Amino acid sequence: MQATRSKQKLILENKNLYKSILILALPIFLSNFMKAMNDFIDMYFVSNFLDDVSVGAGIAAISVTGPIFSISQALAGGMMIAGAAMMAQFLGAQRKDRAAKVAGQLLRLCIFAGLLMNALLFLLAPSIVRWMGATGLQVELMVDYVRIRSFEMIPLFAFYAFQASRTASGDTVSPFLLNITMIAVNIFLTWVFIGPLGWGVFGAGLGTMLANLIIMPIFIIMMFKGRDHHVVITMSDVTKDNQEIRRIFKLAWPVSVSQALTSLGFLFINAFILSYGEATVDAFSVGNRINSLALMPSMGIGGITATFVGQNIGAGNEKRARESVKVAIILAVTVSVIGGACLLPFRWELGSIFLKRVPEALSLSVEYMFFLMTNLSIMGIFQVFMGSYQGSGETKFSLIIATLRLWLFRIPLILIFKNVLMLPPSSLWYAMVISNFGALYIGVVLYSRCKFQPKVRLKSVTADAT
Repeated sequence: MQATRSKQKLILENKNLYKSILILALPIFLSNFMKAMNDFIDMYFVSNFLDDVSVGAGIAAISVTGPIFSISQALAGGMMIAGAAMMAQFLGAQRKDRAAKVAGQLLRLCIFAGLLMNALLFLLAPSIVRWMGATGLQVELMVDYVRIRSFEMIPLFAFYAFQASRTASGDTVSPFLLNITMIAVNIFLTWVFIGPLGWGVFGAGLGTMLANLIIMPIFIIMMFKGRDHHVVITMSDVTKDNQEIRRIFKLAWPVSVSQALTSLGFLFINAFILSYGEATVDAFSVGNRINSLALMPSMGIGGITATFVGQNIGAGNEKRARESVKVAIILAVTVSVIGGACLLPFRWELGSIFLKRVPEALSLSVEYMFFLMTNLSIMGIFQVFMGSYQGSGETKFSLIIATLRLWLFRIPLILIFKNVLMLPPSSLWYAMVISNFGALYIGVVLYSRCKFQPKVRLKSVTADAT
């Protein structure tokens, strides 16, 4: 119970919000960092172990297929965010029993969604990669990679339910420790499969899939056997509850659609980039991977912002919820500026880790990373706004801002720059910067309309979402 009081004090009472947010955001940042390492591990081993003929196609197979997995995970991601917001508000109102019920139903839904996406990805992989414009060796490697990683959807989706239950209660350490375990297993297995066994891109996907599968029994047991300060579920919480499922979906669908449309947008962009040639694809992919790591601190701050907002709304403290957002923005901008300034001089060295055997792609990647790293603070604010929408239950705003960023700004600009103005591949970077500034403006407008009111009826056991 001491851990419960300590974390709830940080979220609900501690006067130093800077300290409170940083303490709880750090494990989320490290956990996200570990998870992002999955793709880095695959790309590193492929770029260093494949022969010169296959290395370009191998990097493209891993990177270009990223949005395929993101689209597949959109439903579970939306349910995780909705479930975490509901649990945080119930915990803020001292209704741990209601939070456990949400967690149980979330686990049930995530496992079912994982089974569905596993089947769809496996069956549709050839059609999807051909639609994207892949040809020759790229098709074979992409299909192999997507199909083997389709089997990680079940453990990955279930982990979303676990992470939602722990993050809502302020436990950001357990997901981090599990991710460390998963990454260690992934590194070892991927090395074995690609190096000694020579299984190439298929081996990279197999190592990642098995690493996710191995930790599944651990976190499932932890959901049923947690400590007093955790949201602990029972079999009765997992038993189908149509009312609870409807509540989750009511908050989840805008986030799920938002993530799906965002991933579909990036899938469209990746398919478009393929027309520029393999060098541009590799440069874009490596730049995005490195940028995703640089953005992790801000993503951690944005993620814990949702918990601070949700619990303080549940406790009836709107003023502290809004103050948490302001502090989170200051922190996100600060770490983004420092991180970008530290990485900016080392763009060539960072790109060389993956592209030293592809000089043309390396040069483009160095140019791309300049725009990414000078744009980090804008994306940091964007992450905090997303966290504030999710924690307050205003999930429709997440849908609006994410959709407009890509479909109103970025994709039309890319098409105009290439097909009308006939600009070179570097025009992709300009479209990205303009779209991020547009999203920031929209984010400010939406936040001004954000109502920090409970989205669940906290006193009634049979209450529905409002």
